[in-house]
Amino acid sequence: MSENASETINSEHMNDVTFERIQQGDAETCYVWVVQSEQMGFAQNDQEAQYRVDLLVKSSNQDHAEASILLGKWHLAGHYVMRNVSSAILFFEHAVKLGSVLANFELAKIYLNGLVGHVDEQLGMAYLKPAIEHGFADAILLQVQKLSSQLEKDPIRILVENYNKNQHKESLKFLVESDQFEKGSVTNILLELAGYDYFACALLAFMYLKQGNDQQASHYANLAQEQNDPYGCYICAQLALKNSKSSKQTVQAFLLKAAKNGHIESAYLLAVDYMQQADLCKKTEDRQKYIDQAFSLFVQAAEAGDRDAQYSLAQCYKYGIGTVKHPVQGIFWLEKAAQSDHTDAQFELSMLSPIESQQHLRLLNAAAEKGHPQAMLCMAIYEQKHHRMDQARMWLLKAKEHKVIRAYYLLAQMYRNGIGVKSDLNEYVELLKQAAEFGEVDAYFELFKVYKEGIGVRRNKKCAVKYLNLAKAHQHLEASSIELS
Repeated sequence: MSENASETINSEHMNDVTFERIQQGDAETCYVWVVQSEQMGFAQNDQEAQYRVDLLVKSSNQDHAEASILLGKWHLAGHYVMRNVSSAILFFEHAVKLGSVLANFELAKIYLNGLVGHVDEQLGMAYLKPAIEHGFADAILLQVQKLSSQLEKDPIRILVENYNKNQHKESLKFLVESDQFEKGSVTNILLELAGYDYFACALLAFMYLKQGNDQQASHYANLAQEQNDPYGCYICAQLALKNSKSSKQTVQAFLLKAAKNGHIESAYLLAVDYMQQADLCKKTEDRQKYIDQAFSLFVQAAEAGDRDAQYSLAQCYKYGIGTVKHPVQGIFWLEKAAQSDHTDAQFELSMLSPIESQQHLRLLNAAAEKGHPQAMLCMAIYEQKHHRMDQARMWLLKAKEHKVIRAYYLLAQMYRNGIGVKSDLNEYVELLKQAAEFGEVDAYFELFKVYKEGIGVRRNKKCAVKYLNLAKAHQHLEASSIELS
């Protein structure tokens, strides 16, 4: 990084002592500064992004395990660097050599979830074993999720012990939510725990709710919510929502109690409900009351890490909903949501970045990889502009798999013009028809021309008129000026 650039970053984010230590290459200082900078928000340009990456690499090269792990996570997520699983593995392996149990766990997830293109249970278990031996609660859960058939010990008992020993609620939730366990055995375990554990009471209520046994569900949910168990309050809200005799106020009261006791999903759901209720209010003061309450709940859930709430809070600051307009705060929460893999946030941030910047491409690619419709189309157009037609076609095919209507139309153009594929008028027409079935207006108009001029089909005036009228009905500008005799 240039001296001027580092001086700019110094003046904005570092005190003199920190800057001096970073210039000296102190591994811990470099790592801590990057982490603190990330907490403040994304790098604002490619130069600053590269600086953060460079500092972590500098720390990693000095055998700083946490820096290596963070670099691994960034390469997995495509954060400031293009997504590269192989590079992520190298950084995690380096951290493993330094004795990091967390790095073992990250590698186990890669191999057991098939991120290398296939599942490798043997290698995954080899990395998972040290984490399990160190009592890493998430690793214990992962082995049951992925390798339960290979375990000598009863998987149910493993999960219960992980909950009792480590208070790992996700283990008990997985026991209830997974279909791999015999429900009678799970019920008996929860009944045993429910005698002294109110979270188990709430989960038991959830099980009974799924089974349609509302009476038992209500009994255990009330036991839990009376002791202010947040999940119990949430289940009470779900029961009230299901009961036609319960009022909306009852549902909201349980959600509010759950939120006040730390159930983040309830805070977000109630915020959304308040926003919807605000839209129905005729009086300005009533509307504002609901908006203010919703904003406070969005803040609570966003600060607790809920990515949907973070994205919603970003919109509140962007448009001044429940607060004054604050673009900087809007970007801050948009970045937080993007860091948590919220695809709409990633796409929106990419659109706010200069189109030729690496940050624009990284965020766009990250959103596209997760199936964001507009992001996939943008990636296709980007690849086409750079004459990488195979990649453009790949993105359009992926978008087509997600039923993105425009993808059908754009693929049709590739087949008509022989761009990236062999020209095929039959496929061209078939794709246009599929696009038209989904309501793609340009496909209507193009099919009009296809049948009028006989492109890949016999001329058919009746079909031409049909598609012209459809295009007109959907306000296609060129179609509106055409009259067939």
